[in-house]
Amino acid sequence: MHRLVPVAFLVTLATWSVYAHAQTPGSVQGLKDRGTRGIFLPGRQWDLLGEGYHLTGDSTVDRIGTVYFTDARRNRILKIDLDGAIKTFREHTNGAHGVALGADGRLYVGQHDRKRIAALSSDGRESVITEGVQSHHLIVTSRNHIYFTVPPNHQVWLADAVGQKRVVHKGLKWPRGVRASPDESFLVVNDPPTKWVWSFQIEANGSLAKGRRYCRLETKSDSSETDAGGMAFDSEGFLYVATNIGVQVCDRQGRVTAVIDAPGESVSAVFFGGPGLQWLYVTDGDKVWRRPVKRRGAAPRTEERSSQSGAR
Repeated sequence: MHRLVPVAFLVTLATWSVYAHAQTPGSVQGLKDRGTRGIFLPGRQWDLLGEGYHLTGDSTVDRIGTVYFTDARRNRILKIDLDGAIKTFREHTNGAHGVALGADGRLYVGQHDRKRIAALSSDGRESVITEGVQSHHLIVTSRNHIYFTVPPNHQVWLADAVGQKRVVHKGLKWPRGVRASPDESFLVVNDPPTKWVWSFQIEANGSLAKGRRYCRLETKSDSSETDAGGMAFDSEGFLYVATNIGVQVCDRQGRVTAVIDAPGESVSAVFFGGPGLQWLYVTDGDKVWRRPVKRRGAAPRTEERSSQSGAR
């Protein structure tokens, strides 16, 4: 004699099965903007600011929210003002790719064609910081320490406040995006051929220590390729990572808590800017988009007045 199973139980069981499958860690099942309720403002969508750019490196933002990014194909640096208007900031940039604003007010640029990193002052003067390096991704701390990646050599480098450079980590498959935490206690580096973002403790002399796997990103199906690119922290310490499935948001424990769908096909960079750093920007192919959000980006730190700081 067979027992009849209540229909309501079967419906509940089927619903739970679908939910559990969708929540399988490390893979994406096509959920729309998962976990974004605490991030997005109701009723607001992505605004397309411009298109036709060749975006290959990091973008950066100043304290009032002005954004700077590179258009490498046209050999120029552009800026986005607080109203979302895109204007040319500098031309003939020697193949500028990655850019980062320093706490000293200068714009640090990875000049791919000249194999060097230079700093641009507000009056237009250019100072060479270090030579013999090519990098698309860099970050400058409040001590004027420049961290940058050299993917083909599997290396993370540091150019310190007196212009000396050295390798501070070697061994990741393809180190790419790099960011310092809001308090500059640790550095995060993504590794696009894998699912991992790594973290390293920043020592007093700028060296990196205690490297560990920090955040396990999600991927399409069973692939390990994330194509992770630019990254940004918000003021609460959440890390936003541009990947081939959209922007993945990691909490302070390194768990992916949200996946923001790309407004187009993919996302190569993510950053906060605009008034109050309450606009989330993404670059999507050759396009730049932005959307107002509930959270604020982490504000750039001011320059540390120590014996090691100062203009080079």
